[in-house]
Amino acid sequence: MAVEVVHQIYTKIFMIMILIAFTNRVKALIRDIEFSEGHSIKSSATNIPIFTIPSLTKSGTDFGNSIMNVGPTQSREDLIFEQFKIGNIPDFMRNAISITTTAGNDTITYWVLPDVLCVGTNKDYLRTSMSPLTAKKIADLYSCVLPTRKMAFQIWQAATVKLNPSPNGPPYDATMLSTERMVFHNKKIQDALTNQIPGELVSGHKKDVVISAGLLSYPKNVAIVGWWYPSGQMIQPLNYVSHDHHYKDYSHGIRLINRMVTINGQWHDIYDVLRSKTLSILISDEGSFDATQIYV
Repeated sequence: MAVEVVHQIYTKIFMIMILIAFTNRVKALIRDIEFSEGHSIKSSATNIPIFTIPSLTKSGTDFGNSIMNVGPTQSREDLIFEQFKIGNIPDFMRNAISITTTAGNDTITYWVLPDVLCVGTNKDYLRTSMSPLTAKKIADLYSCVLPTRKMAFQIWQAATVKLNPSPNGPPYDATMLSTERMVFHNKKIQDALTNQIPGELVSGHKKDVVISAGLLSYPKNVAIVGWWYPSGQMIQPLNYVSHDHHYKDYSHGIRLINRMVTINGQWHDIYDVLRSKTLSILISDEGSFDATQIYV
C-alpha cells in the first residue's frame, strides 16, 4: 500500500514538472512581444527585442573580408551560421516590427525583423545570402520562421522604406553566388539608403526566400519571390522549381518572423495557423499546408 502511495506521489510530481516545462516553453516563445490592435495592413515598431542573444562588435566589412576567398560552399554556410549563433548582428535587428492585417472576421498580428539577416554593427553591416537550410537553422535558433509569399508581399506593403531593386547585372553565372558579389550588392543597397537611420521596415532591395506549399512537391528546392518596385511590380514571381536548396546568390535575402502570432487577440503558433484551412488565408495565398516539412 505504501509503495502505491509513493508511486502516486512521484507520478504527480512528474506531471507537474512536464506542465512547468511546457509553460516555460510557451513563455519563451512569446516573450518580448505584445499585441497591437488594428485593421488592414499596417506596421509599427515595438522597440521590444524579438530575441535575446549575445552582442558582439565585429563589423560587416571585417566579416566580409574574412570570407572573401571562401566559395559558396558548406564552409561559408557554417561561418555565416556561427555569426548568428554568437550574436554578431546589429542592435537594430533585435527590435521587431508588427504587421497587422485582416481577412474576413479575423485579424492577425505578427512580428518581423526590419531588414533581411545581416552581420555586423548598426554602422557597418553585411546582408548575408545563404541557403534556405542555413536560414531555417537560424530561424529555429531564434524561434522564428521564414515568410510565405503572401507575407512577403504584406511586409513590402507595410514597409516605410521601399527601395528599387538593384540587380548586379552580368555575368549570370556561378559568380552570382560569390562573396564578392554579395558584398558589392550590399554596398549598392547602403548607398541607396544614404543617411537613413537603420531600424525602419525596409523592403524591395532583396528577393525573399520563402516557405511555399509548392516545396512539398519539390522538397529539395528553394522558393524565392519579390524584388518589388515602389510601383508594386516585381522582378521575381514565386519560383520553387529552378534552384536546389543549396543555391544562394547575392539577390537572396532572409527575413525572419516571430513564430508566435496573435489572431483576434489570442496567441497562436504560426505553424498551426498555416495548417488551418480557415486561418491560413490570413498569411497564405496557397491554401493551408504543413510548413514544418519545408527546408528540413
